[in-house]
Amino acid sequence: MKNIIIGAGISGLSAAYFLKKPYLVLEKESGAGGLCRSFYENGFTFDCSGHFIHIKDEKIKNLAKKMCGSISEITRNASIYINGNFVPFPFQANLYYLDEKTKKECVDGILRRKDIEISTKMPFIDWSQAMFGKGITKHFMKPYNEKIWNYDLKKMTAQWTGHFVPRPDAQSIIKSAYSKNSEKYGYNSVFYYPKKNGCQALIDGLLKKCKNVKFNSKAAEIDIKNKTITTSEGKKYIYENLISTQPLTELVRQIKNAPDAVKTAAKKLKYSSVRCVNLGIKSKTGIPKKLKNKHWIYFPDKKLPFYRIGIYSNVTASSAPEKSYSFYAEFSDNKNCENIIQDLKSTGFIGKTDEIVAANIIDMPCAYVIFDSEREKSLKIINNWLNENNIFSTGRYGAWEYSFIEKNIKDSKALSGRINAGNKQSIL
Repeated sequence: MKNIIIGAGISGLSAAYFLKKPYLVLEKESGAGGLCRSFYENGFTFDCSGHFIHIKDEKIKNLAKKMCGSISEITRNASIYINGNFVPFPFQANLYYLDEKTKKECVDGILRRKDIEISTKMPFIDWSQAMFGKGITKHFMKPYNEKIWNYDLKKMTAQWTGHFVPRPDAQSIIKSAYSKNSEKYGYNSVFYYPKKNGCQALIDGLLKKCKNVKFNSKAAEIDIKNKTITTSEGKKYIYENLISTQPLTELVRQIKNAPDAVKTAAKKLKYSSVRCVNLGIKSKTGIPKKLKNKHWIYFPDKKLPFYRIGIYSNVTASSAPEKSYSFYAEFSDNKNCENIIQDLKSTGFIGKTDEIVAANIIDMPCAYVIFDSEREKSLKIINNWLNENNIFSTGRYGAWEYSFIEKNIKDSKALSGRINAGNKQSIL
């Protein structure tokens, strides 16, 4: 094989789809999808938490529609649950919905910001205060991001915020405290989702176009000198180019005789974990009022262990049977979720007489890449060496970044295009 791809998730299958040269995809699991796969239980469709598809590029949008068969375009309805009330997302553009005391703190924080140069290389907490003021940082940015990242915000930079944290100007933020805001902020103000079969529909569509995929075949050892990859079952393959979509740290671990500098750099890469609890609920009275029409909800309150829930059945009716609803709840670092039903019922997110008829837990050990002062330096050392040896690490965990499905597809397309061109310099 001229080209071997490790991983049959969204990035690996996209790379295979766009490659015009012989390839083999090696996937350690028995099916395709990675963290974009879906599960089916008692009539419910679950994902590995919310894999709603955010697309701006028309070509990628058309590809997704083609692969999924049928896809819905949905206008986002997301909220922050704070002090028993809902504030529309993004928090910093919807201060109108806050109680007067909290609202005043947020406005005062904007007015009293220090006049300093703002850079995303600043510690996240300092960046947030410089960008949004102390009030917004205190009531949302700090508590929510401490929950999701489970990491010291003083040691983490703001370099991940680009697409993910809307940045209305000071005038717009202050205006939002006194009148309702109608502007839609963020890369996900409109999103897409398959009408049937969850995010797996996108994966299955790509898989049908990618004929050479070998399942139950985990990469065990990579010999860069002889350009071979040995799998867990002992099979050996020769490659010209190797595309890896698994976590970058795992790739480095598999490489035989990797330089000490590369191994040291890989050890400096940090990440946080996520536990996703999927719930399917039968209800005689219908979906609780607090969940109606909402797609996902953020929870900065530290008294509640989950940081976000997303309501599958509000995104597409096919996700749940009749007279039922379904959602996921996310916990950072695999926190104890034993009391989740009690917590959700006591806060009104599950009806007191509603019945749990489907449930599963999905642990994602490597879920969010930590952006700290070591990340950029470490990636440069690792990728320079990998690329010199015709190994290309891509995807959310391969590139060691905070990304989304559209970017994964576009990056894989670009990488495959450069390999198709056969110009080593262009690949680098």
